[in-house]
Amino acid sequence: MNTYSDTKARREGAAVFTVLGVILLISMALSISLKASSQRIFLARKLADRVKAVACAEAGVDHAYSILATNFSLRTNSTLFPHTTLEDGSYYVRVLTVSNDTVVLVSTGYCGSVEAQVVVDLKNYGGSGIEAEEARWWDSDAFDYAMICGGLFTYRGCGTVAGQTNTALAHSNSTLDMRGDVDAQINFSSSTLLKAGNIDVDGSATAPSLDLHNHATFDDGAHEEAVPVVDIPNIDLTPWYNEASANDEVKEGDWSTSSDYTPDGGILWVNGNVTISSHATINGQIIATGNITVSGHVKVNAAGDFAMVSRDGNINNTSSGTIKGLIYAKTGNYSQTANGNHEGQLIVKGSIYKGGCSDVLLMAETIPTPPGGFPGSEGTPEEELIGVSAWQQ
Repeated sequence: MNTYSDTKARREGAAVFTVLGVILLISMALSISLKASSQRIFLARKLADRVKAVACAEAGVDHAYSILATNFSLRTNSTLFPHTTLEDGSYYVRVLTVSNDTVVLVSTGYCGSVEAQVVVDLKNYGGSGIEAEEARWWDSDAFDYAMICGGLFTYRGCGTVAGQTNTALAHSNSTLDMRGDVDAQINFSSSTLLKAGNIDVDGSATAPSLDLHNHATFDDGAHEEAVPVVDIPNIDLTPWYNEASANDEVKEGDWSTSSDYTPDGGILWVNGNVTISSHATINGQIIATGNITVSGHVKVNAAGDFAMVSRDGNINNTSSGTIKGLIYAKTGNYSQTANGNHEGQLIVKGSIYKGGCSDVLLMAETIPTPPGGFPGSEGTPEEELIGVSAWQQ
């Protein structure tokens, strides 16, 4: 019996099994790695296709709107809304009639295996003549105010609020709470409760209920009386989107800049959040579907028009620069806590918070004009005014 030979054979066999085991482990590791990599690629492709599908669906809404804005009676002609192929996908729009003056646009966008849907309510407001159209497009009473919000109005810190006339107004449909070193040459009102600390205001205070510090003074008096709720305008932003799209100024996803930017056509539309910082100067209008954050020493030059608009988010301003134009939060809140200046108006559906030593507002009436003018004005159809009454999704 050759013990040495048997031992050597056993060792060689064990070595073979060891090598096979190592090869198996390496193969398993490579398989897992390749699978994870392929999953990441798959998810990235799906995300990209999702963004493109949403863009296709919005293109469908844009196309349907352009047809119905010209002739609303075409809403029942389904042949005008076929399945349409684009470079990166396609869309199909269904026009669902709700009443003689209201339809729902259901636009489905397709890219690869992904589909996305956009649902918009469209209404024929009718009428003609520029004054009638402005009244329908804007809840115009809100534009009588320097600052107005539907929610809580909190005023803190120091700074100046002034109007072009002594009758400039600041209003909250909810509670208006004032503290700090206020230098306000303006009249304040609330539809519920107005609270004030040890302040001196060159103007008046009016609300159904007043809660004033013993040393709070209002040069034009404090009046406890009913104050009507003011409608916060639900501005149809479709004309601004169309103009931005026509000039290739629609950005998909979050957008940021720390340098100067002048959008072609004067309007930048961002389907996402916007961040503007450093010493950037924006020469034009900024409209975002998400949040807008401004910091550093940013300047926005859009006098006579929108300066910043958040459709579905909030606006946070910590800039020490000057913003000229209307700041409008269609659904969210506005916050300003730095020592910047604002020349225009502030219209907010949610709440306003003002802190720091900011000259929060020099009132300058700013009623933005839709690109192409108000429907019913010179050069536009007078018979019908078609607008988006709600953006469901």
